[in-house]
Amino acid sequence: MSLSVLNLLETGVRDIQLTRYAALASSVIIVYDHLITIDAEVTLIWRSSWSLGKVLFIINRYYTLLSVAYYDYALFSPYLTDEVSLIFFKWQGWTGLFAFVIAEIILQMRLYALYFLNKKVLFLMVFLFVGSVSASGVILALLLQKITMVDSHPGAGIVFCTPTGLSHSFWTFWVPLLGFETFLCIMALFRGFQTFKKDGSLFQSGRHLVRILIRDSVLFYLVMFGAYFTNVLMWLLARQTLLEVPIGFSVALSCVLGNRIILNVRQVNRDLDLTKTRQKKRRRRPGSTSWVDRAAGDSASVYPGGNGGGNRGQETSKTPSTHVLKTTKPNSAWTPTRISRRRTI
Repeated sequence: MSLSVLNLLETGVRDIQLTRYAALASSVIIVYDHLITIDAEVTLIWRSSWSLGKVLFIINRYYTLLSVAYYDYALFSPYLTDEVSLIFFKWQGWTGLFAFVIAEIILQMRLYALYFLNKKVLFLMVFLFVGSVSASGVILALLLQKITMVDSHPGAGIVFCTPTGLSHSFWTFWVPLLGFETFLCIMALFRGFQTFKKDGSLFQSGRHLVRILIRDSVLFYLVMFGAYFTNVLMWLLARQTLLEVPIGFSVALSCVLGNRIILNVRQVNRDLDLTKTRQKKRRRRPGSTSWVDRAAGDSASVYPGGNGGGNRGQETSKTPSTHVLKTTKPNSAWTPTRISRRRTI
């Protein structure tokens, strides 16, 4: 056996091991995130009523968890046939697209809430979403049809899925996905700029939910753009034996970030509801002074003869203080309550 063949074989074995380690690392990301957020999942998801956001969370969380288990089994199992390997590779491609679809639906629901349920915004997002998914789906289907053979035995006693007949234009699969991700990020940044220009700050207490939504939008875009762009570069520049290295991370990061978006929004709304409940209890507590009591007391003190104690109470009973109540009641425009009513996840 010549030296060049040995070097080629050594490179192939090293790339196979690298692919396996990368798949295992992406699986650890999903499992670790599942473990550290299981308490939040029970509190915010399972104890809540059924909704579209809850269904999307369960699908995104548990389908991906089962997928990585099967993915690791296929990569590490020594008992693979060519037929099983081919089915696995095609399933892997469609699973990546399915993970993208679930995550993008979650993102669109969030942006729909940011734009106050604007139907025009919803129509534009859905139109571009269907277009990008359809384009990537057609590209994926056409390219997967060109796989003519899968060699499960590359040598050196190693069993591994090695597809052949793949087109070098496979990188185009990620172009529509990157384009739609960029569009959603621009929509979120534009909404944030509008809020900042109107109120001067995104960090007021009444804007906390908006800040969380915009922050998650930008973070999701930066992470997923890096993951998808890495896949593009790998298909353009890397060896064929390294093409599967970044795929697992794309699915894992999409799953984790999509789940975190739902959990973050629900946690903020839960905190706002708890704060509102505490304020109501404080106002109803015996001996406490609410803004209604203070308004009534202030109205009594401005009348002639109001010398405190009983006279103040008497004057208050004689003269209505509705004009004071109207001027002292807090303005409820653009409060966290209005935002929470518009949440869709």
